[in-house]
Amino acid sequence: MVSVLIPTHNRPQLLLRALRSLQLQLYPDWEAVVVDDGDGSGILAAHGLRDPRILAVRNAGRGQVEARNTGLAQASGQIIALLDDDDWWLDPTHLHRVVRALKAQAGLVYRGGYLVLERDGLELERIPFDFSASPQSLQSDNHLLASGTAYPRFLHDQLGPFDPEMADYWDWDWYLRVVGAGYPLIQLPGRGVAVSMHGGNMSYAARLEERQKNLDRLSSKHGLGQLKLKDHRIIAGAA
Repeated sequence: MVSVLIPTHNRPQLLLRALRSLQLQLYPDWEAVVVDDGDGSGILAAHGLRDPRILAVRNAGRGQVEARNTGLAQASGQIIALLDDDDWWLDPTHLHRVVRALKAQAGLVYRGGYLVLERDGLELERIPFDFSASPQSLQSDNHLLASGTAYPRFLHDQLGPFDPEMADYWDWDWYLRVVGAGYPLIQLPGRGVAVSMHGGNMSYAARLEERQKNLDRLSSKHGLGQLKLKDHRIIAGAA
């Protein structure tokens, strides 16, 4: 069983796109755990699909990291896959590939895809994104698409839940914890993930100071040295 954790906040139409891409997966043994961190519209949208594999609950805490931890507590699968509510999977064999890779070796599976620029529901551009990552590269930058990652559930038993203190960088923190425990990064071939870039998720441009403080917190936790935001990218050792 693969448990797909999907936090959501007041964008039910985008959530439905994510869930429908999951329903198109050829691997049948999955469950979606939708965690509503907003007004409840995500729960209504999820229930509207009338799919018994989709569970929808309210966030037991506040914010996206607590929502993922709430989903983790509800999950019953041996594999955890991450999917944001505004992203979707392009490849109907994605979960097949994930399961095959993790049966061969325990680790953090990741996959490339496309950054999809959207405006008012219209797709403007697709930008390929398929960087390889290593324990060394994670010391200075995070090139992993969260919606393309999966790993064995037992890693949380060993390493604990996602860290709410890491805020914007909860995912980078998790990857560093996994590789720090000695587990490999496993890149799946091809581009199977679409990551939406739209007005609703680009508020970081107005939050540079806050994001830098969160980045400093991540760097301090993992001893990464000086990391600076520059043009919305991470630059190691930049002034």
